[in-house]
Amino acid sequence: MRRLFLLLLIAGLALAAPVLAQDSQFGIRGLGTPGRGESVRARTTGGAFAAFDPFSPLLDASVADVRRVTAGVTTGTSWRTVEFGSQTASLRASRFPAFVLAGPISSKFVVMGGFSTYLDKSFGIATRDTIDIRGTPQAVRDEVTSDGAVSDLRIGLAARLHPRFAIGVALHGLTGSTRVTAIRHFADSTTYRTSIARDEVAFHGLGGSASALLDLGADLRLAAWVRSDTHLRADIRGRTVSDDDLPFAFGGAVRWRPGTEAAVAAAVTWRSWSGGGLNAHDTFNWSLGTELGSPSSPVRFGVRGGQLAFGPGAKAPTEFGLSAGIGKQFSGGRGRLDFGIERLERKGPGLTERVWSFLLGLTVRP
Repeated sequence: MRRLFLLLLIAGLALAAPVLAQDSQFGIRGLGTPGRGESVRARTTGGAFAAFDPFSPLLDASVADVRRVTAGVTTGTSWRTVEFGSQTASLRASRFPAFVLAGPISSKFVVMGGFSTYLDKSFGIATRDTIDIRGTPQAVRDEVTSDGAVSDLRIGLAARLHPRFAIGVALHGLTGSTRVTAIRHFADSTTYRTSIARDEVAFHGLGGSASALLDLGADLRLAAWVRSDTHLRADIRGRTVSDDDLPFAFGGAVRWRPGTEAAVAAAVTWRSWSGGGLNAHDTFNWSLGTELGSPSSPVRFGVRGGQLAFGPGAKAPTEFGLSAGIGKQFSGGRGRLDFGIERLERKGPGLTERVWSFLLGLTVRP
């Protein structure tokens, strides 16, 4: 009975009016909030440089030119304002969304591994309702909180087959868990006691990806990638409670270097999230960015836009963002710190989110 109560409350989120918060309110109405496969360098160019950055866990072929064992880590803190009808909430969250480790095993081949956030599933939500108990209406307040995420564990191989051509492949293991708590408060607390249910939901899935880089000249590089994920299975105490389709995705990017201290890139992606249940949508996203200055201390700017995977209504919610950042090498080029700031606005039926994010990245080559 306790497990049934918990599952019914979670299922009710798709129709609930949110008054608490998560990484994005839109993710509550679906499988979660999809993560970004981007380092700070890529994120501050709007995501446009992700396909060409070996420490963005997006394009496997991009690590083909890593000549020494190198690690990169990304972290960030966001401040969010949510407007839902007449309600407004201010929220803060910190994330450790990506880690990449890569190194050569021969003159042509490089292995890579690491993890990134696939779906953020941390949220809190509260609803008010009136239920019927033996013919008598009773006012209740339901609270559901979830803390956890699904991580993307990646292991792959990249190869430079020609001075102008590189490929990469990777296997992705999706794993994670969430601790879910559901509480029901009765307005008549004298007659009815507060009900509490707690459980842990474990998630499992698999995926694969392939990608390629092609240089059309010394200044122009093209990138293409494809990825297919299978299903996301959710288990409670060893029992499967859901099995959701995950997307097929592909994308492309182009980078142009008009000079030794300037680069411009643009990228597009498409993902078939619509098989992920209620309130799921296919998404198309674009980005444009630039990196200016010397490689030891560049300045970056970016813009991005497109659609969100989950949200109410027949049309996908939209997202638009601006970003900027700087990088600084140290220890003779063996390390690099990247700093960035990002402004996002997300809009859907009756719901608007505005987000400021501070980003910090570290790359180390021993």
